[in-house]
Amino acid sequence: MDTIVQAGAVSEAQARRLLVDYAYAIDDGRLSEWPTFFTDPCLYRITTRQNEEQGLPLSIMLCDNHAMLYDRVEAIEKANVFEPHFYRHILSDSRIAAVAAEGLGLETSFICVRTMLDGRQSLFAAGVYRDHFVSKDGGCLLRSRTVVLDSSQVDTLLAIPL
Repeated sequence: MDTIVQAGAVSEAQARRLLVDYAYAIDDGRLSEWPTFFTDPCLYRITTRQNEEQGLPLSIMLCDNHAMLYDRVEAIEKANVFEPHFYRHILSDSRIAAVAAEGLGLETSFICVRTMLDGRQSLFAAGVYRDHFVSKDGGCLLRSRTVVLDSSQVDTLLAIPL
């Protein structure tokens, strides 16, 4: 029998549902919803496994509030010019990394496939999400997400959130 974990007012089920909703929002092209998955202030960071293992604070992308998240969305939708394409996130089951009164920490492995309009597909990114979820107005939001990429070779189209 599975044990349901709850930290403060954040349940494991709520956090897992948010993970799924987050991935579908990005994959369905609803990028304007992306910031709504986070508290304000927040932390969204993309780094590499190599940097993490060496304790280096270097980030490929770093946003620490809603304004920065919305700016990223606006840049993608209005300023960046690139060939149309689609993403599909595949998530592993999550494992509990931390349980505390102030929230719940989960780690979730992911891969993200990019499909071009001509049908070409490629593995865009693979790694792990290190998430901290908190309760907000009876729901659940991300206080922080650190995306740790397995590869230090990063596609130049890493403008989209992972």
